[in-house]
Amino acid sequence: MNRFPEGASPGDRAGDHLANERTYLAWLRTGLSMAALGVAVAKFAPGRGMHAVISGIILLLAGLMLIFYGTSRYRTVRQQLIAGYFTPARFGAVVTVTMATLLTLIAGLVFL
Repeated sequence: MNRFPEGASPGDRAGDHLANERTYLAWLRTGLSMAALGVAVAKFAPGRGMHAVISGIILLLAGLMLIFYGTSRYRTVRQQLIAGYFTPARFGAVVTVTMATLLTLIAGLVFL
């Protein structure tokens, strides 16, 4: 756990909150893109039938997982910043990105 210096200015704190929001928006953008790709695959893949639907659902779930983690992490970091400390993520981001990558790989294998 890292404590902020006692003499930290409000501008420094505002920058921390803005950085947290930018990070959240990056998670959100990535998750929405993956979910949209899943919908596109399920809807517009010609002649693939059930394989396209399964792949689309897998990609949609991976996108929702990224959105859920990003929202959860944003809220956690926000509370920490308000309380005056910050604990870096050690496990959650790695697991989430790994799972999303594996789900995307599975979707690709099913779709092919």
